[in-house]
Amino acid sequence: MRHYVRMTMHRPDSRPNYSRTRYGHLLSAAVLALSVVLSGCSTKETPPPTATPDAQTVPALTGTVGAAHLDEGFVQIGSGTKTVDLYVDPMCPYCKLFEETSGPMLFAEAANGTATLRVHPLAILNRLSNGSMYSTRAAAILTAIAAEQPEKTQPFLVALYQNQPAEETVGITDNDLIAIAKTVGFEGTLTQEHLAPYRAWVDQHTAQATAGPLPTTREVFAVQQVPTVIVNGAVFPGNSDQGAAFASFYASK
Repeated sequence: MRHYVRMTMHRPDSRPNYSRTRYGHLLSAAVLALSVVLSGCSTKETPPPTATPDAQTVPALTGTVGAAHLDEGFVQIGSGTKTVDLYVDPMCPYCKLFEETSGPMLFAEAANGTATLRVHPLAILNRLSNGSMYSTRAAAILTAIAAEQPEKTQPFLVALYQNQPAEETVGITDNDLIAIAKTVGFEGTLTQEHLAPYRAWVDQHTAQATAGPLPTTREVFAVQQVPTVIVNGAVFPGNSDQGAAFASFYASK
């Protein structure tokens, strides 16, 4: 039986656990078998995230628009042969830590044609933004930018983490997020009417990712915490700040 390390990351169904083990903040995900939960995995059923009002009032987005693969639930950076799936939440400090530690290497791999980065923007931390639904709003703007101006996807993702609000705050307003988009050169449309379908899309794909199964792994699998990083179908079992360990894992896949 394969054993998986228990995580200390943000979980969709509970408040974040900030306790530190000697392994630090671990980065992986719980693996769900068809009828048996393997050793070390959470057995608590993950409820779907609370949907924004947009989810019931706007038409569903579909197809591939720019760098936004709407049916598959990700925005794409690069087009190399090695596939890296990143399940992240804009408000998650561990996602920011991973981006700071391993992001430059992954972005370089995408730029040189080696890797395809598939960023799955999730909203499991809406509960930590005092009712403002920050995770949904920020993830929706990222996706809208990827659809309209694909080359601005990466710089806006980096800018999101550089300007990440603290948990248990209302986060950044839409106007401020749009201003950040302008600083990276985005010139498209980000009105509330335009963003409403993207917010609904984020909530829908968050529910799908946390319920599982994911199409991006070799296991029957659902996202139980963020970040979750998968390289060619294999889940990285290390820490958010272990750049060298992740680089070795990435090279081996």
